[in-house]
Amino acid sequence: MLIPVIISLLVSTIFLNLELPFSSRFLASGKTNSAKTGLVLGVSEYQAAGKIIIEEGNSFNQAIIKVIEQAKALPLPQLPQFNLNAPMRKLPPNPKKPAAAETVSFDLAAENGVILDSQSHNLFFSKRPDRAWPIASITKLFTAYTFLDYNPGWETNYEIKPSDKREGGKIYLFTGDKVKVKDLFYFSLVGSDNTATAALVSSTGLTEAEFVVKINNKIKDLGLKNTRLVDATGLVNGNISTAREIAQFANLALETEEIKRAALTKEYEFTTEQGRIKAIASTNELLNIFPEQGISLLGGKTGYINSSGYCLVSKFKGQDGRAIITVVLGADSEASRFDLTKKLAELYYNNKP
Repeated sequence: MLIPVIISLLVSTIFLNLELPFSSRFLASGKTNSAKTGLVLGVSEYQAAGKIIIEEGNSFNQAIIKVIEQAKALPLPQLPQFNLNAPMRKLPPNPKKPAAAETVSFDLAAENGVILDSQSHNLFFSKRPDRAWPIASITKLFTAYTFLDYNPGWETNYEIKPSDKREGGKIYLFTGDKVKVKDLFYFSLVGSDNTATAALVSSTGLTEAEFVVKINNKIKDLGLKNTRLVDATGLVNGNISTAREIAQFANLALETEEIKRAALTKEYEFTTEQGRIKAIASTNELLNIFPEQGISLLGGKTGYINSSGYCLVSKFKGQDGRAIITVVLGADSEASRFDLTKKLAELYYNNKP
């Protein structure tokens, strides 16, 4: 009953403001006692079919006011009765929130680091996981992964060129050495050889600049938004990523059979076409430690330049089959990156969810 009165009030307000007199625009009701009627939506139960009577000579506003006064005199609707003695009903309990990703605390003596659960892709542990950091020779994982799209053939012969020579570390390959592409691939990942990496890129027929574009396109396709490379070896400061994105990428790259086999090789030896024996040892000392306590190493990659500190990304698997990726960036010594990585693996498998 109150709603029609409110509507009438609105209509009244409009006409009061405009001071409009009644005119023949309103429909007659058929009454003959010197009165006229107009149709108004639901104003009063006193007038049938929602009609109001407008006395001759009165304005429409006056008729509306009269209807409002009549509406005020109507009895109020009876409110529903509530049983105040009825027992109160308990509200249903709030649904449980999903459990947050498991995290543990650990005093990591390095600049950045993570433990990534390979199955859930959640971080089990992190220290500054999204801070941009130089990745040094971890770059070679990106190079190897991209190279697989442009591999001219594992048995293809390649002659080392002067432009392939890179400083940094021991020199194993020299201008004029004739080697197979497979040998370059293993020398790059096993011993982190820079000249072998440059030659591997050159074997694809692309310049290093063109190849780096291919790497960055691959990075973009993989959705790694905080990773960018400017060379294929990792010798420069401009190769940047984060601990989180390195872990995400390594989780994929170390599933690739060719990369996994090379990353698990302790020492690689081959003979050049000229008959020279070339041998290189892995830079990853964890290959001499694992398996241990039911934990197996599934591969990894080291890295070091002055700006990056000592870096290492590794993949492990426990007895239950659960795999993780660990990343240590900016450790203060070669030995500490291996020690910290071992502790991260133990941290997970001793406290796994």
